[in-house]
Parts: sequence; C-alpha cells; structure tokens
Amino acid sequence: MEIYVGTSGWYYDWNLEGNFEWYLKNSKLNAIELNASFYRFPFPNQVKSWAAKGKSLRWAIKVNRIITHRFKLNEKAYPYYERFIKLFEIMDNYIDFYLFQLPPNFSPKMIGKLNRFVDYTNLKERFALEVRNEKWFKEEYYGWAKNKKITWVSIDAPDFGEIIVKTNEYIYLRFHGKIVWYSYDYSKRELETIAEKVIEKKPKKVYAFFNNNHAMLKNAQLFYKILKNYEKV
Repeated sequence: MEIYVGTSGWYYDWNLEGNFEWYLKNSKLNAIELNASFYRFPFPNQVKSWAAKGKSLRWAIKVNRIITHRFKLNEKAYPYYERFIKLFEIMDNYIDFYLFQLPPNFSPKMIGKLNRFVDYTNLKERFALEVRNEKWFKEEYYGWAKNKKITWVSIDAPDFGEIIVKTNEYIYLRFHGKIVWYSYDYSKRELETIAEKVIEKKPKKVYAFFNNNHAMLKNAQLFYKILKNYEKV
C-alpha cells in the first residue's frame, strides 16, 4: 500500500515562513492538497513555480468554486473547467487528483448533470468527488461512482462522522474535524481508529489530507507514522 499524506494548503500559522518552500523542507510529508485554487484561478507563473519546486510531492488540486458552486457543473461551467485544467497542464505529471467539492444544495436529484460532467472530463480515477449533502451517502451512489471509475472522497467531519468509502483502488480521505469544523486537534487514538478502517478496505494507495487549520501539520505527521506502522505489520 502506497501512503500519501499532506495538508490542505500550506499558508497557516504553523508554517514559520509562510511559504511553499518551508512546507517542502520541513513538513516531512509527501503530498499536498491545493485549496487556494478553489477561491481564485492561480496566475500561470504561480503554477510554473509549483511545478518546478513541488516535484517531490503528489498533488490534489481543488477545482474552482465557479465550476462547482456558482454554475454547479451546468453548461456554463464547461469553459471555466477547460481554462482551469489548462492552467495545470505544466504540472499534470505530479497531479493525482482534481478535487470536486460539491455544495450542500447539490443533491442526488442533480446526478444527471454530475454524470455528464464526469464523462466530459474523462479524468476517471483522478476525478475526486466530495459531497456535502447527506443524501449522497448511500450504496447506490457508491455503486454509481464505481461504475464511473471515479474516486469518492472519504471524510471525517462534524455533520457526517467517519465515512470511509472505496470506489476504486484508492482511498482519498479528508479530515475536517470532529466536534467542530476545521478548528479541531485529533488525538492519537482517533487517528488510529480511522487508520484501522482505511486498512480494512485494502486500498492500493491511500491519500489523506488534513483540513483542520492549526493542528493539521502535527496531525498529518502523526497519521503518516500510524499508517506506516500498519504497513509493517
């Protein structure tokens, strides 16, 4: 089992220099989830810089909210997606996933629109789908994702709990917190419990990204060690 662990971004108080270089040198992690791309399209020179410096990492790129939240994958979203994906062509060899986080009001009633968009991208397992509407968490939709060969994003979050789903050979897991969103510090036992559930699924590769702000780096480092220890058993 290959293990990739990172944080959801790097511009936080634990980053003593507040830059990507510090993350590369000091995080002791081997992956990164780019979240800034959700809020705005990065400048081409930024992407070139990440491509040049971040070759040692496996990347997940969060798709811009214009595509997922404003236009909700309708026909107006397609040209924005094309513009977005072209921006990252230069670092495509390092990108394992494009993360599509859907808004809470994107319900299963809109699966036709999602189905068409998934087909259009042709990303297959690199299409990482994170839903925020509880009606999606059913076996029929996991089965749909398996048929589409996309990656269903597993989560640990206050409103949903621990939901570990494997729709292909990979598990993509996002840690948002337990009692509260984002401002949460995981205990070792909590991380061990989640790690056990991941191991039970027997993925070929596991990707885990921590989105819990201040504690994300130390939690990510500990989770990486826990998974590595299970790997030795």
